[in-house]
Amino acid sequence: MMTQSDAKLSLIQESSEEHNPVGLGGQAEKGPLSQDNKKDDLDVSSNSKEGNMDETKSIDRTEIRDGFASRLEGAEVSGNKDKNNAESEAVSGSDVESEDQSEEEEEDEEEEEEEEDEEPPLLNYTRITKLPKNFFTRDSISACQFHEKVFAFATHAGFLHFTETDFTTIRTFRCHRASITSIFTDGDIFATSSIDGSVVIGSVRDSAGMLACDFKRPVHAVVLDDKYKTSKTFVSGGMAGEVILSQRNWLGNRLDIILDRDNGPVVGIYTVDDVLFWMNDSGITFYSISSKTKLLQVPFPRDEQGTRPDLYWPSVHFPETDRIIVVWANHIWTFKISLTKLPQHGNHLGSILSSAASSLRAAPDKKIDQEHYLYVNTVLAGVVSFKNDQLLCLEVPPSKTVKNKSELPRFKVIDMFSGLEIHSDEVVSKSYQNLTVKDYHLGKHIGKGATEYYMISAKDAVAAHELSLKERFDWFSNTGHDYEAWKIGLYAVDKSARLEAGKRHINKTVSQENWKEAAKSITEVFSEAHDDRKDDYFEAHVIKDWGNYILLLLEREQANVIVDLIPTEPPLDNQVYDATLNYYLKANQISNFSKYLRLWPKKLFSLGAFCEKLEEVIEQDPENSADYRKDLVFLLIENGNDVKAIPHLIKLKDQRALDIIRRRKLLSMFSNQLVEILLLPFNGSAKELSSLDLRDAVKVFQKPVELLVEGAHMIGVNSIIPKLSSPRELRLLLFLFFRKASSVNSLMIAPYEDDMLELYYEYDKTHLLDFLRSKNDYNIDKAIDLCASDENCFNELIYLWGKVGETRKALSLIIDKKNDPQLAIEFVKGSGDSELWEYLVTYSMNKPSFIEKLLDPRADIGTAYPEVVKRVPEKMDITGLKVSLENVTKENFLSLNVGTGVFKIIDDETNQLAHEFLNLRDMGKPFEVNNA
Repeated sequence: MMTQSDAKLSLIQESSEEHNPVGLGGQAEKGPLSQDNKKDDLDVSSNSKEGNMDETKSIDRTEIRDGFASRLEGAEVSGNKDKNNAESEAVSGSDVESEDQSEEEEEDEEEEEEEEDEEPPLLNYTRITKLPKNFFTRDSISACQFHEKVFAFATHAGFLHFTETDFTTIRTFRCHRASITSIFTDGDIFATSSIDGSVVIGSVRDSAGMLACDFKRPVHAVVLDDKYKTSKTFVSGGMAGEVILSQRNWLGNRLDIILDRDNGPVVGIYTVDDVLFWMNDSGITFYSISSKTKLLQVPFPRDEQGTRPDLYWPSVHFPETDRIIVVWANHIWTFKISLTKLPQHGNHLGSILSSAASSLRAAPDKKIDQEHYLYVNTVLAGVVSFKNDQLLCLEVPPSKTVKNKSELPRFKVIDMFSGLEIHSDEVVSKSYQNLTVKDYHLGKHIGKGATEYYMISAKDAVAAHELSLKERFDWFSNTGHDYEAWKIGLYAVDKSARLEAGKRHINKTVSQENWKEAAKSITEVFSEAHDDRKDDYFEAHVIKDWGNYILLLLEREQANVIVDLIPTEPPLDNQVYDATLNYYLKANQISNFSKYLRLWPKKLFSLGAFCEKLEEVIEQDPENSADYRKDLVFLLIENGNDVKAIPHLIKLKDQRALDIIRRRKLLSMFSNQLVEILLLPFNGSAKELSSLDLRDAVKVFQKPVELLVEGAHMIGVNSIIPKLSSPRELRLLLFLFFRKASSVNSLMIAPYEDDMLELYYEYDKTHLLDFLRSKNDYNIDKAIDLCASDENCFNELIYLWGKVGETRKALSLIIDKKNDPQLAIEFVKGSGDSELWEYLVTYSMNKPSFIEKLLDPRADIGTAYPEVVKRVPEKMDITGLKVSLENVTKENFLSLNVGTGVFKIIDDETNQLAHEFLNLRDMGKPFEVNNA
């Protein structure tokens, strides 16, 4: 049975056969320590030539199909997550053993059922092909260094290859006879160590002036002083177990100082400014150059397996200038360098060999703090900083099924503080089964674009970087996640490409008949595309496509899903709005039709066309088309054709008709519908007017009555009266009209006061007396007959009798019918007829209440008091007679006294004025005589 890992391996080996191994041959420089030129001289020189390089291309992505590994065109290195792990089997050469065909088919079916990743891979992998091919065939890379200026690669055959940061070759040459164990470079000068026991130092770009130092024992690590050009100082160490600081003295001879010894093989040496640190059996030792003292000693942890420190070599990464990450076997440390005092100038490796004063140790100006420590289950080949306090680890897990074999290497992202795994990718690598953790190297380079991570093995080289926004956009697009592609496209691609991604997502939702999502996506995609209005051509296409997608949903009868999302700003083509309204009109969804007819600005749809369609619908069924009439009225009014809307408003009993008629003065035009117009505010038929109270009728019919009063001169009162006389219930409206018109234009109504008399008598007897008193053109005899026929119209009849001079009839009516002495007294007073007093007194003698009232001083009957007293029957019992007589007597006495007093005052004033007049008349008058 062929597993997924087997398929990947088959592809890798197939890919290896495609590239014919080519040795460096004439490309590589023959260094002084090469087999063709074996010398022990310190001065070494060589000539460099550029080697043949292939253009960088992506590693093929593989997929399992029908039991075979097939190549995807233009694919990249696949980063397979943990959930896709497959068992790997040992494979030699390019042969891949396959299992039974039925088992392969079952596995294919299982793989096809796996869900696709919803998120793009964290990293994008690309095979590095610009390195010399024989580095991965005849030879293998043993060490590498990724500097911000230059990359360096060393092999087990002793070759050193320098490239630019884009892998363009600088030069390739052989500088050692055996495997190179470490590379150090500052971008200009390099130093290498080898198991041949030598250290080679030279210029990265110039072959002249190279220096080789032989230490007679395998050297594992070397670093140069920051000021090597002047100090000629470097530190190295290896199997001898000594950390040696080397420098040339004034005679040009090499002088070695041992900084540490007898702690096992040195497996790594590094430097940060004037802080030197190395790794051996005692662990990690930090050393201060300036103070010549050890700053920190971190022992190598002992585990249950008894792992020796020299079994795995450490890898060091400098994420910042003051931080160090060390990975060693299963252990990860992070250290921080901090200042304890201001640094002194000249603190470098060469200062160790300064004057005799060096024997006096100064206090260190830096300190080292261990910030974090992590233990992982698998041996790591390297660790570099990633992002957000995360670490990117290169893990080479051993095979779980085949002894002494390895599985695919993995890029694993973990949390720096907790060690929790965040992400894991399998990296397809050539011949990975036969490689161990020592055969892998991990590097990082922060370029002008994305930060790149490099996995270099003995058989392969792979570059990885976080997907850029554009790459994430492409991944989403290529995997069918068009909505995610559209979202990220805002920052990754131009507006046209982003819009195309959005349209693909819309098409997918439509094909899946996911109408709600389709409607939402249409609005979201095109509304954002519309926001960029700088390009008129693009804007026009956005509006066109937007409308076409909405029309598509309308064709699929999904109007209710999209209608609320149809924009009015920006306005789409009128066809969109017309089609939507037509859909609701044809589907008899009148509520939706009415809603959006009013919601959308009238300029967006064909208003006139819908007026015609509604009129056609109304003509087909005029009695059951109230809703359509309302919409037609709305359109006609919106279109400024409110006159044409009046008949429909009358049918709908819509009082807006009153306003339009009044404003346009069109009452005469609709005089045939006068009754319907007047009844607009009334929710009932004319027959039901009889049940309406007058006070309510006044409120209900206020507007139509005012309209009728204003337009009466246009249609004539003579035309109004018959229209409002039959049926009889309409006479209420006629009464309201007359009453209102009499207060506005009494002259116009004067000829119709007899009609008003009857209407007041019928509908408003309370104000009948006021009408009789205020009007003079009615038939008084008719009025008397009407009032006489109603026992409740005494006041009106009294007024009428008095008006025609029949005062005694009126007084008799007051006395006999009304039995109101006060009214009788006031009536007599108002008549001014003295004989009427005699009639009242005579007529009242048999009525004690009248006699009592007449004797009341407040009645003020003047000289009639004695006559009343004289005529009071002797045996009549009159309540309060004594008191009344006393009051009358008292009032008369007071009146007499007042009259006498007033007479005396007037008489005295008259006498005084008379005497003054007589005195003035008797006096002489002086005259002034002018001298002549």
